[in-house]
Amino acid sequence: MNKNTNEPSNGVNRSLKVRSYVLLGLFLVVGCGVLIWRLYTWQIVRHDEMLNAAASQQMKDMTITPQRGQIYDATGKVLAKSSIVWTITADPSQIKAPSLSEEELEAMGGTETDESKAQRRADRVQSISEDLAEILSMDAQEIYDKLIDDSKQYVLLAKQVDKPVADEISQYASDNKLSLIVSQDTKREYPFGAFAASVLGFMHADGYGFYGLEQYYEDVLAGTPGRLVSQRTPTGGEVANDDRVLYEAKDGDNLILTLDAEIQAIAEKYLENSVKVNNVSERGVVIVMDVNTGAILAMATKPDFDPNDPMTIYDPERAALLEGLEGEEYTKVQGEERQRQWKNKTITDLYTPGSVFKLITTSALLDSGTATVNSTFNCTGSYTVMGTDYSCADNGYGVKGVHGWQNLGQVLENSCNIATIQEAQLMGKEIFSDYYTAFGFTEPTGIDLPAEQYPREGVSYHSVDTMSAVDLASSSFGQAQKVTPIQMATAVCAVVNGGYLVQPHIVSKIVDNEGNVVEEFEPTAKRQVISEETSAALRSMMEDVVGGGADGAAGRNTYVAGYHIGGKSGTSEKLDQGPREGTTDEYEKVSSFVGVVPIDDPQILVLAFVDEPHAETEFGSMLSAPLVGNIISEVAPYLGIETDPSLLPTGNVTVPNLVNPSNPSYQQWDMAQVELNKKGFAHRRVGTGELVLAQSPAAGEKVPAGSTVYLFTDSADIPTVTVPSVVGKSAALAKQILSAAGLNASLSAEEGTVTAQSVAENTEAKMGSVITLTVTGAEG
Repeated sequence: MNKNTNEPSNGVNRSLKVRSYVLLGLFLVVGCGVLIWRLYTWQIVRHDEMLNAAASQQMKDMTITPQRGQIYDATGKVLAKSSIVWTITADPSQIKAPSLSEEELEAMGGTETDESKAQRRADRVQSISEDLAEILSMDAQEIYDKLIDDSKQYVLLAKQVDKPVADEISQYASDNKLSLIVSQDTKREYPFGAFAASVLGFMHADGYGFYGLEQYYEDVLAGTPGRLVSQRTPTGGEVANDDRVLYEAKDGDNLILTLDAEIQAIAEKYLENSVKVNNVSERGVVIVMDVNTGAILAMATKPDFDPNDPMTIYDPERAALLEGLEGEEYTKVQGEERQRQWKNKTITDLYTPGSVFKLITTSALLDSGTATVNSTFNCTGSYTVMGTDYSCADNGYGVKGVHGWQNLGQVLENSCNIATIQEAQLMGKEIFSDYYTAFGFTEPTGIDLPAEQYPREGVSYHSVDTMSAVDLASSSFGQAQKVTPIQMATAVCAVVNGGYLVQPHIVSKIVDNEGNVVEEFEPTAKRQVISEETSAALRSMMEDVVGGGADGAAGRNTYVAGYHIGGKSGTSEKLDQGPREGTTDEYEKVSSFVGVVPIDDPQILVLAFVDEPHAETEFGSMLSAPLVGNIISEVAPYLGIETDPSLLPTGNVTVPNLVNPSNPSYQQWDMAQVELNKKGFAHRRVGTGELVLAQSPAAGEKVPAGSTVYLFTDSADIPTVTVPSVVGKSAALAKQILSAAGLNASLSAEEGTVTAQSVAENTEAKMGSVITLTVTGAEG
């Protein structure tokens, strides 16, 4: 019984075992198949992908940022520089909750809830955030918000960190086994702040040049990044061994500019004042240019901005436009205002040149042989062209435009619109258009700065095919076309330099960090536009416009005694904008002046204009001529441009009254300087105010020609200075010592040794006082 009963049972067991073996074998076969397939996929099909993934986990590949090239002015001053800084990043996914001890785990019943584990990680992140905040001088909550999300593998904690802080972060990461990455970077700095800002441009937050030279020469300045490939620790650090590959970064090259920081500072000082006192709505411009080479010595736009903080709107009136705005409207206006302050108005904006353009019309008339310097044109006060009436405006001195018969020089002196129209009609539109093109007004100048405005036919000028008789008439005196300031400056250079249209440029050379010249930019003349004879005739006419500072001369406010100066004023109406609000026939103006010194042997040009001034007068002869004259009064001596002794006063000269309530213009310090320029006095402003409250030497006092008149704008109290001892010094050295002390000298002889001084040493005297020196014997 038992035997028969057990036999079926044993059969079943054997069957089950067989089936089990079969299933096990099947599982093994499938499992091996899957494993083989996975190995095949990973090692053959996805070999490169898996290799890269493993390398990314095991290897650390860090970009080495090159040092950005520096920007220097013509004298070697650093205008833009880069310094080494560090960037701190973190991998939040590597920040884990602290491990629990066996006792802590037992206290939790052997297991820990996800909520508990998350809280312990949060506590650790909070502690780390507080430590890092103290090191980085940041807000702990800001760091916590970045580190708490463990799904992220990369977050930026801080940029532009100095080396001591970076070292402290590295040590903290090592001590606490944290995945904090300290990588090298560079910080761009502009040591002079809001200086030549629209020329230099600035850096975008993402590390590339934005606007100005920074943008135009990005490839030169940026350099080539390097790489450091090394083994990686579990926390993201670098394994200290020899198994690392370094590809050195190539630092950027440096720019040496033609721009001179001293000349730029002079231009900015006077332009900023002009924009302020004349209530200018649309900024002002100054260009100082070498007429023979096209080198830009200064290029200023005011108001401007600080490239160290370009996102801030610096003009208070423009910043006020944002008040009360929100959302998209705020963002839109803010963006427009930023763009406005960043733009380099000398190259990006078109303007109506006005009567400065008469230099071009006169040049074309003479050079084409259509007329001679003795040809005459009659101005009766009004003129009609195809139903359009023209007249000559007040010249800025209360003289209405009825000029009668005039030769070409007199047409320029009187800035006569009617005679200039007749000149253009005599030429015809074909000749006029040919010279318009030759002077470069139908093409950009090609200056090495970004965003130069491109002239457009039918928009900024009329081509010969579309030019009507009225277009020709209005274009002849600069009222029917638009140009950029750099185009106008370049064209006037051709007028005075013998007729050569030179290529304007602002970089003279590119050098590497060892001082080797990588590239040098030679002066380039594109073409000769007018003859040497025509150029000489125009120079003579331009000098007559300034008239040596004589009363009634249109350009008299540009004159600086001792220098041959030529120029031309312009006052144009912005007709395309329509009349000013509340008026039917008053338009916004552009007031300009171009001056050249010395006009008999041209070296530098100064072009200045203010866009939409709101002052007692809006004529270029009254607003921009003084601006140009004051710039020349400082730039010409700085450049060593020699004076003509025959144009300098000699002996004792009477000091004019510059504190004059009956003539408010003389109370403005800049206009006071204009009067001093004409009489050959040097000048020095003491204070930051706009009005002259006191002067020394006093009005009416007779002092040696060339003495310095001090203008006090903060207080009517004239400060005293200590008189130095100059006895025993040469006459020339004694004069320099007294000048440095804020005093003037009257010498009994120009050469020899000082044997006596009228005021004893260590005595207090008013600043500007004249100290009489007795000079005897040969200089020894």
